[in-house]
Amino acid sequence: MGTVYHFPYRTVAEIRLRALLRNLHTLRGICQKEIIPVIKANAYGHGLVPVARALSLRGSCSMVAVATLEEAIQVREALPRGLSVLVLSGFFPHQVDAYVKYRLTPMIHSLSHLKSLQGGNALPELHLEVDTGIHRLGILPNQLEEAARTLERLGVKISGIASHFAESEDPGSEFTDNQTAVFEGALEKFSLRKLLQTDARVHLSNSGGLLRGKGSFATAVRPGISLFGISPNDRIDHSKALLPVLEWKTRVLCLKDVARGETVGYGRTYTASRKEKLAILPVGYADGYPRSLSGKSFVILNGKRSMVRGRVSMDLIAVDVTGQAGVREGQVATLLGGHGKMALGAGFLGRLAGSFAYEILCGISDRVPRIYLE
Repeated sequence: MGTVYHFPYRTVAEIRLRALLRNLHTLRGICQKEIIPVIKANAYGHGLVPVARALSLRGSCSMVAVATLEEAIQVREALPRGLSVLVLSGFFPHQVDAYVKYRLTPMIHSLSHLKSLQGGNALPELHLEVDTGIHRLGILPNQLEEAARTLERLGVKISGIASHFAESEDPGSEFTDNQTAVFEGALEKFSLRKLLQTDARVHLSNSGGLLRGKGSFATAVRPGISLFGISPNDRIDHSKALLPVLEWKTRVLCLKDVARGETVGYGRTYTASRKEKLAILPVGYADGYPRSLSGKSFVILNGKRSMVRGRVSMDLIAVDVTGQAGVREGQVATLLGGHGKMALGAGFLGRLAGSFAYEILCGISDRVPRIYLE
């Protein structure tokens, strides 16, 4: 169960950095390639700067990937030396000077953005994204020749070339293999034109692709969710070797007796069918506990399930502790994580909420303090 910090936290997310580094070691062992950790969206809710610092200084990662310029600047200011920062969503043309100033690497995913660099002064290091079929970001295969000519006019060589899988976590996906073949063709084109730096990073696989061994010709991989102990598909080999990094806990604020026939919470959506004892917990959807879990989920108290009763409100939830001996004010309740033989995973909560693990973790709000263990 680990340590719970007593004051002043009403609810807290405990981040186990040792588990993060263990997952990094596990993933390295599986793929035998450079790991470029994806730590966008506040490191999937785990805390951008502390996670970046641990991966760089203790995990010996030489590059991390984020989604936005703002995230990248945060990382750069915290770790000014020895770490390359890749911005996956690229740039708007007016931001180029900031990429140069902060020594950041944009992912070029548009022919128009690449052309906008012509006539400029200093340029940052560049990675080029090829759209192999996901049809979000990336230069399409029929645009690659023009992209190559543009790079030649710029007189630069790219320091990385990448693509992104659409369904690599699906063991039966033929589309993943098709994407790989398209990417190999793009890589060959840029290699023959001598547009890649000698040590250019070639990266394609996300967590699902890494765990399934896809993109064996690449030099690097970009895991995200798997670093934090969650597999995008539990049926993939090695999934059980991953350790969850975050546990989310709160405390019982007060206890409430409810008579048979009385209702609980906003909208009176729950009616007690018997005399019940409820524990009121100081956590709600403003903390990132989804309203869609109303009446569906449970928390762990004393190693037992306590079902959520009524609607999740902004700051509070009610859970049923009828018949549970020893429940008291101030007692720890586990919202996400394990206690004894019981466990609540982000994937399980996500399914209950009609969502998935990523949204549960990324949705834990800033008003929940993150405490870093080890």
